[in-house]
Amino acid sequence: MSKRMWFSLAVLCLPLLMPVMASTQQPEPAVFTYVAEWAIPRAQWDAFQANFDKNTRPVLDRASADGTLVSWGSYATYVHLDGDVTHGFWMQSVGTGGIEKVRDQLLKNPPDPSMLAATKHRDYFLRSLLRKSRTTGPAGGYLWVGSSVVKPGKGQDWRDLWEKYTKPLYDELLANGTITFYEVQVEHVHTDDPGLRFVVYATPTADGIGKVFAAAQARTQARSAEERQAIGNAFADATVAGPHRDFMAKVSSYWVK
Repeated sequence: MSKRMWFSLAVLCLPLLMPVMASTQQPEPAVFTYVAEWAIPRAQWDAFQANFDKNTRPVLDRASADGTLVSWGSYATYVHLDGDVTHGFWMQSVGTGGIEKVRDQLLKNPPDPSMLAATKHRDYFLRSLLRKSRTTGPAGGYLWVGSSVVKPGKGQDWRDLWEKYTKPLYDELLANGTITFYEVQVEHVHTDDPGLRFVVYATPTADGIGKVFAAAQARTQARSAEERQAIGNAFADATVAGPHRDFMAKVSSYWVK
């Protein structure tokens, strides 16, 4: 067949291939996360969990069964700060409408005395930039959230660096069961610095937290000193020095699709 005929066929087929090509390049739909947190007085900790199990969890279970939610969980802060939050729960849905549907149902529950006694309360409304998970639960576990602030105009640089140097590690840990899900999130409703990036993962056991750090350290040490320096400089160039924070919680129960 002549080159001219090949070219003609390619031109004719291109419009047919373009929809297929476009469909493979579509990003995954964003997952939205609603988080509610309280500073519960010590005497009310058991009451908070009892109320969650009795009134909140049944609503979340039903919303999971009908496909409205793709994840939910209840947790207690592991490392306490004076006057800061002690307990919370999250729920996740593909689309903001699902969050509002479940929130509407939760507001019909009777008031929780432990929440009314709380000395502090705050909400987050987050959006995933990427999310990977394996179906888990309902089960207990541990939650880790690391937050950093990306410099203005450096969002894509930071994400490219994270996907190149960190994502492969999380994919490996997800595949071998060390973690059950991980996400990179931003605030959909900004209540803090717009540059905030949250890296979140859950692990079935407390040992899992140590395994994540050991695996990350081993991967770092496997690189040459020059590579470590270059990667560190690249991340430093993309982020604001100082504001990094970590959050660890014990999850009483969670489910993830």
